[in-house]
Amino acid sequence: MKARRLSGFSLAELVVAMAMAMILMAVGLPYFLRAYRSYQLSNAATQMADILRLTRYEAIRLNKIANCVIRPDAGDPTMTNASMTDATGNALTGLGSRAVLLGSGGNLVNAGSVPGASSLPAAAALGATTPTAVPPTGGTVQFDARGAVTSGNVTVVYLNAPGSPESGYRAVLLMPAGSIQIWTGDSTGNWQQVR
Repeated sequence: MKARRLSGFSLAELVVAMAMAMILMAVGLPYFLRAYRSYQLSNAATQMADILRLTRYEAIRLNKIANCVIRPDAGDPTMTNASMTDATGNALTGLGSRAVLLGSGGNLVNAGSVPGASSLPAAAALGATTPTAVPPTGGTVQFDARGAVTSGNVTVVYLNAPGSPESGYRAVLLMPAGSIQIWTGDSTGNWQQVR
């Protein structure tokens, strides 16, 4: 009887295939991590825009003043909590109540530490208007019953991922009438609006 030869991979072929896979993974992993961190920062900006937008809608729906209170989280000061309250500071309850918790993927930073913060108003065509920045220590954005910002100023929230400086910066611009824009900036201060 003739012995049948089994086909398959030899040990040398498996080792070469594994080595090639490891090389490709080592080359691709830094790019993947950079893209993931950039996504996290963009997601934090979207969450901040959403809580501001929802607070505005709730003010219009209730036909009364509503606040978006932005402050460091009580349990972990490295995180930021943004929540909705009424004019007296009581948390909104029920279906209209929302809160956002921002962490290391994207969190508030001081306007002074953002490269090109002074060029953002020109990029956003705000003219001579200087936006009021919400500091990492917190602040309140108040909407009237029509959904307009009661301060009458352009408000900006600057975000950055502390562990990932190559992700750049994000800025959430809140116009006095209540419209919201999200901008992305690189580490040299070039700003572009997110479409």
